[in-house]
Amino acid sequence: MHELAVAESIVEMIGETAMGRRVMKVTVEIGSLSCVSREALAFSFAIVAEGTAVEGAELELRDVDGEVLIVKSMEVGGTA
Repeated sequence: MHELAVAESIVEMIGETAMGRRVMKVTVEIGSLSCVSREALAFSFAIVAEGTAVEGAELELRDVDGEVLIVKSMEVGGTA
C-alpha cells in the first residue's frame, strides 16, 4: 500500500510548511492515472496525521486527469 508512504510525505511537507500552526484543511488533486486509491490515501492520512499539526485537518481529494498527485492548497489556523 504505497498510499501510506504518500500520506507520510504529504503530512511531513504540510507540517513543515505550517511552521507550528494548526492545519485546518488540505486539498490534494489525484490524477486518474496516478494509481493512488482515494480511500487508502484518506485512511493513511488520518493515521499518519495523529499527533501532528495536521491531525484533524479536513482532507479534500479532487479527481483530475493524468498521472498527477499534487498538494494543491492548505488552510492553517492558530498555533498547534
